Amino acid sequence: MNKYKIFKIKSKELRREVVVSVYTPKSYETSDFSYPVLYMHDGQNLFDDNLATYGKSWGIIDTYENDPSLPEIIIVGIDSIDTRTDELVPYKFIEDDDKEPVGGKAECYYDFITKNLKPIIDKNYRTLKSEKHTGVMGSSYGGLSSTYAAAKYPEFFTRFGCVSNAYYPNQDEIEKLLKNSTFPTCKKFYMDSGTKEIDNEKHSKQYLKSNQSVYDILSGKIEPDKLKYMVIKDAIHNEAAWGIRFPNIIKFLFSDTYKK
Repeated sequence: MNKYKIFKIKSKELRREVVVSVYTPKSYETSDFSYPVLYMHDGQNLFDDNLATYGKSWGIIDTYENDPSLPEIIIVGIDSIDTRTDELVPYKFIEDDDKEPVGGKAECYYDFITKNLKPIIDKNYRTLKSEKHTGVMGSSYGGLSSTYAAAKYPEFFTRFGCVSNAYYPNQDEIEKLLKNSTFPTCKKFYMDSGTKEIDNEKHSKQYLKSNQSVYDILSGKIEPDKLKYMVIKDAIHNEAAWGIRFPNIIKFLFSDTYKK
């Protein structure tokens, strides 16, 4: 079975120590190829059920073991902690009426990725360093964050996986940002939402409406062959559901890339 390595980086941008997990494809040890790179949020939930926040991971390693047709890429998982909302949600919002605003530190988070983490990964692994071969992906707030990155960091990322996107805390702000963006370098943009993201049927419909609204903007900005939006029937909001979708997402995002 393919393994992954875990290490820690001190981040002055986030003022904390960040745990990073790096998965390399099966052929990495037996070749001299360089590989595309996908940076993924909530790294603790990607590979190992024992480390996953809710006891179930995406199961990415098993997925690669069971499907050799998947594009071979390096996956860099960035662990989240109790500062997750602050770091992933781009604009401040009131989560509860009796609390202070949260969110608003996405710029610091992406400063960490682009100025600190990416140079380390590119130095220590055989990566295709260009933005043409680099993606970012996440679920829930991680999907919101990856959508934000598509608009704000085109010089670093050109492939975006946005899964079960929790746009609602920043709906107006993210839509305004997207309307004012041109996505000049975008190679692939995938987004989806399940029909049962929330237990309450009314709220699930609102969740879908939120995602549809973002897609409607993007469909006027990104060429049809580069943009994909899926509504997943009966899919709920957890890692097991996202893991099931992972193969099709990766094929869409990276099938046109290559090792060399």
